[in-house]
Amino acid sequence: MTGYATAAPTSGRVQLSALEVLSRAWDLYKRLFARSAVMAGVVFGVLNIFQVLLRGSGNQNLLALVALVLSIAGTALLEGGLVEIVRGLHVDGDDNASVSDAFGRAGGELGKLVGVSVLSALGFTVGLILFVVPGLVLMTRWAVAVPVAMLEKGSARDALRRSRDIVAGNGWGVFRVILGVCAVTFVVTLPFELVLSHAGALGWWAALTISSMLTAPYFAHAITVAYYMLVEPNRPVVLDPGHHWESGWDAQRAAADAGSGAESVADEYQRRFDEYQQRWGN
Repeated sequence: MTGYATAAPTSGRVQLSALEVLSRAWDLYKRLFARSAVMAGVVFGVLNIFQVLLRGSGNQNLLALVALVLSIAGTALLEGGLVEIVRGLHVDGDDNASVSDAFGRAGGELGKLVGVSVLSALGFTVGLILFVVPGLVLMTRWAVAVPVAMLEKGSARDALRRSRDIVAGNGWGVFRVILGVCAVTFVVTLPFELVLSHAGALGWWAALTISSMLTAPYFAHAITVAYYMLVEPNRPVVLDPGHHWESGWDAQRAAADAGSGAESVADEYQRRFDEYQQRWGN
């Protein structure tokens, strides 16, 4: 785990509103569109080159394996980088993270991010093969595993377990978020899919890349918003630039310390402890 973020433990259960998550994700999407689109364009631009080569190659097996490995790593890197950008806005309103900074920090957690992607994909696939419902349940439980992997300590398996704990009690809300994102993705992607059937190799690559540039960031923002709303429900997902979130304890302590000769919170508790100890002694 890097030193860039420390997630607070989940305190109490909240009733997650899918519409609110999607709305806040849309606000983030608009605000971060330029950087998000560039990041998605870089990743999927490279990945889709292999898809084009695979489409017209005679050596399908080897190229398909390379494309699969790069797809897993590239998508994990992108999602981690997008989580990192939102993290800056969440911590102190910092909107200065560049594309290279986001990729660099996500690269530091790439092994864990890839582990999450592989384990969740395997579980989801097995669940679908056995029966559709178990696959959907696992997809929902592990929905926020990528933000967990980027923002909290532990291994890929720890991230999946932590995601399950975070989502517990809000499965339907998280599932509705996933459905909402899938619906938006389908509507945006459909025109490009229609173009693909009549496009040459270059057009096919462009259609795939542009549709991914437009849809992948929204998915990443949605799961990140869901993560923060579940883990820190009383804190804004995004702060104004230069602002730090203060808990009630922080505000009380600051007010006491800055007061005109008022004792600090720590001093007050020490004084009360001494008084109780004196009473017990008597």
